[in-house]
Amino acid sequence: MGFYYGPSSPQDDPPPGSWKETFIIIWVVFKTLALPLGLLFGAILGFVIVLWAFLTSALLGLALLGLVVAAVVARGIWEARHPPDLS
Repeated sequence: MGFYYGPSSPQDDPPPGSWKETFIIIWVVFKTLALPLGLLFGAILGFVIVLWAFLTSALLGLALLGLVVAAVVARGIWEARHPPDLS
């Protein structure tokens, strides 16, 4: 009957994972979360820098915001002049 229902003795447990498998899993998780966490921490750091600039001087804060707006506009102009090749 063991042919139909499997062996009558219980099977051995699989061997536990090694330290290499543990580090590979940790590496994959960190690699997956690196970009979202980097963007989150970068946004928080940018907010803190803008807040510090406005607390230091209103003109410094406005200059920093103007610099950010100028960078976004320059990127938009560059993207408009270099459209993607869809062929």
